[in-house]
Amino acid sequence: GEGRGEGPADHLIRELAAHHRHTAGRIAQLSRLAQHHAALGERSVPAAADVTAAAWTSEGAGLDTLAEPLRVAVPDDALVVSSLLRAQLDLLVLRCRARDGLADGLGPATAVRYRPGVRALFTGPSGTGKTLAASWLATRLALPIYRVDLAGVTSKYIGETEKNLARLLAAAERDDVILLFDEADSLFGKRTDIRDSNDRFANAQTNYLLQRIENYDGIVVLTSNSKQRFDSAFARRLDLVLEFPLPSPEERRALWLAHLGGAHELGPDSLNRLAALADVPGGNIRNAVLSAALLARGGGRRIRLSDCTEGLEAEYRKLGRQLPGGLRSVPM
Repeated sequence: GEGRGEGPADHLIRELAAHHRHTAGRIAQLSRLAQHHAALGERSVPAAADVTAAAWTSEGAGLDTLAEPLRVAVPDDALVVSSLLRAQLDLLVLRCRARDGLADGLGPATAVRYRPGVRALFTGPSGTGKTLAASWLATRLALPIYRVDLAGVTSKYIGETEKNLARLLAAAERDDVILLFDEADSLFGKRTDIRDSNDRFANAQTNYLLQRIENYDGIVVLTSNSKQRFDSAFARRLDLVLEFPLPSPEERRALWLAHLGGAHELGPDSLNRLAALADVPGGNIRNAVLSAALLARGGGRRIRLSDCTEGLEAEYRKLGRQLPGGLRSVPM
């Protein structure tokens, strides 16, 4: 009625209308499913999480055969990155939310070629949190995210890769989901000098992919170990390029804490020792903590420093490196 303040439902509707791209039929479907999810949770008014659950429930046709759903919500405190990278990720969230009206009021040279799609590249060594950050982005935007199965998309038969990608992008555009291309340089890599018909085919395929991604109206995140592996023409088509460096000692300490939670006996000195001496990224820290948790559970106790160093030793072996000397003499 008149004079009534904005309630939670009004705020949610306004947010969804501003940031999501759906047809009228899709909106009606999501609304019904969100109300159902809210009722299951004994809530009278649907929340953003109910809308996300509804999106997961109702989409997938045309996607599941070529991509894998990443259904884990990633809260802010699970993503440990530098303040600079966090600011860049926040800017990416803003760019995604503003994608439909960003060119409004700008000059004709900007508006005439503007498309609402967002293309971001995350580069950096393995284990630095690129895939986790993509899931965090999806969580912040309340959108489903699918990791593309590159083996399923690519084909040795002429025209099949293009067909698969067209089907994938059409389904993703229809359902407004985020697409994640992990190790994307294998699909969008540099074009080669033409020496035979295979090179000509590979280059024609790359040209098609570049053009199709440029005209795609959804959100795409690509990951790679290096920006240099990409065609220069493709790099120009990207909206944002975010570097994921190896973590500093301070960030490694935060990563240990974020992964250990409260189930450990490590004091500040032990945490500082791990952070200072074990120069590995978050992916290895996560694996080391899981190994430590297993050892502690087998011993019927909380995680000790020695459990962490044993887990780390296994990670260093995988990397073909030796555990730092300062961590080899840890008492049991």
